[in-house]
Amino acid sequence: MQVSGLSADHVRDESPTFTRTARGLPLDPADMATRDAAFELREALRDLSGLSRLEKCGLSVLAGGVTPVIRNGRAGYAGVVTCGSVHVCPCCATSIRRVRQDELEQVGQFWECQSCGLVMMTLTMRHYERDPLAELAELQRQAWKRSFGQNAGRDWRQAKKDFGVRGFVRAWEVTHGENGWHCHYHVLLFLDRPLGSDDVERLQKLAFSIWSSALVAVGARMPVEKSEKDGKPVGVKIDAPDRGESGQMARYLMKGQDGKTRWGVAAELTRQDVKQGQGGHRTPFEIARAAVAGDARSVELWREFVVTATGIRALYWSNGLRKLLAEMGFELDDRTDGQVAADDAAAGTPLACIPAATWYRHIARQKGRALALLHAAEKGGSSAVRRLVESWGLTWGLDVLEPEVLPAGADPTADEVLRRIERETMAARMGVWRAEFDRQDREARTNRIVRHSAQAWEARAAAAEKVRQDAEAEAARRAETGEPADNLMTRIQRGWVDAGLPRQAARTADQTPKVSLKKPLKVKPMKVVVTPPRPGAGADTCRRCGGHLDAILRPYGQHLADCLKTDGPVPV
Repeated sequence: MQVSGLSADHVRDESPTFTRTARGLPLDPADMATRDAAFELREALRDLSGLSRLEKCGLSVLAGGVTPVIRNGRAGYAGVVTCGSVHVCPCCATSIRRVRQDELEQVGQFWECQSCGLVMMTLTMRHYERDPLAELAELQRQAWKRSFGQNAGRDWRQAKKDFGVRGFVRAWEVTHGENGWHCHYHVLLFLDRPLGSDDVERLQKLAFSIWSSALVAVGARMPVEKSEKDGKPVGVKIDAPDRGESGQMARYLMKGQDGKTRWGVAAELTRQDVKQGQGGHRTPFEIARAAVAGDARSVELWREFVVTATGIRALYWSNGLRKLLAEMGFELDDRTDGQVAADDAAAGTPLACIPAATWYRHIARQKGRALALLHAAEKGGSSAVRRLVESWGLTWGLDVLEPEVLPAGADPTADEVLRRIERETMAARMGVWRAEFDRQDREARTNRIVRHSAQAWEARAAAAEKVRQDAEAEAARRAETGEPADNLMTRIQRGWVDAGLPRQAARTADQTPKVSLKKPLKVKPMKVVVTPPRPGAGADTCRRCGGHLDAILRPYGQHLADCLKTDGPVPV
């Protein structure tokens, strides 16, 4: 049974319904330790990362106060800002990647139930220690566009038809090792039929040809097709999971922090927050932990990663795939990363209400208290929270209040507050930039005026000196020849005037008279000079054309203008 031959109704009738659900299970001690480590790492990375969103995450209050909540044994905070950074924030990354992993696992199960195929394609590129991460990421992005993206060539378009590619989900991952940054793509291809081993091998060779050509075209190095040591694929690797493994889909084996975690394809795509690098490679959060411990090289690497990864999408769905799954009956999670992080932190039963003043002064800025309050909530609920708060010298009912149940939508969401903060920050930056641009413009105009004035004065001084030297030479010549000598100072002044006349004439010629359209134009009266007639010139007819003359023209004896228009016969 293939997707291309199924209608949406048929799929809904015979296939089980997969919907977005939250696990809602209590955390085991290992997960608790991971959560605590993430809290401590976020606290240490606030000043180290230089990212404003991370500085406010878990610290800034949204509106009014903070509410500790608990859900299925797991405590959190509602009413605080969550940055939603899937790359940089260890707390938000855990929440976001867990939700995305669950969604991908369910999508894989649903797709396999339609007797369709899934393969995962890993795309790598050659790199060295001297290569900056930003340059590698840009080359990787350009190569993707040319090979499998929007600018893909004829080979890949034909391959999509031959192998039945209906869409893909692409994940970006990066590690660091002896040869520098190693950024690569994991691409989960959704096919309308399972592929055999021969088809997988053929697809891998074709994908390597397309990917290597794109890398070379954008200026990257030619990748290695197979390793010389073991003959395994390097540049492009395609894995096809066996159907039915673990009842869902094939899983890859990857070691987590405990060394026992069993990883599937979905985890390989999403859970970079708890993965460990292999072969001497370190994940970004491993670099962050080393940077917090004081390693100077790790500090440089972490800051380079923050600058580069902030604008890169961790998970990308191809156009049309989500719509196809929705038509087939699968309900997808349409929340953004920021909404996922905020919902995960705020969901639960409220235990107390901490006003903003108390939160900032006695909890958020006191190292370890925010995490200790979560531990108390998970152990003893509201009563344990009250005992802990009173042990800090705070008064229950005054400094910390009973929880209030607010209607939905009464408080702004974390995403709304973050957007407002970003707009205010950008407006402040624009003001600083505008003031700096104005200052530079004024300085440039001043320098230009001073430079032109200095050049003009230097030219005048040089002309005056030349005139003086010429006058002195002329006076010396006349003294030798005995000719009468003019006054030297007079000659010098006359030379200055002569040298200045052309410049003044040129300046006057370049000037254009300005006419104001706002002021009325003043018309100067014209002086008309009328020459009186000569004595004896009077006559009744024109002596030139013989035409009749009016009384006003008779003293002149002729037409003053045109003699061709006559009243009588023209004399020959």
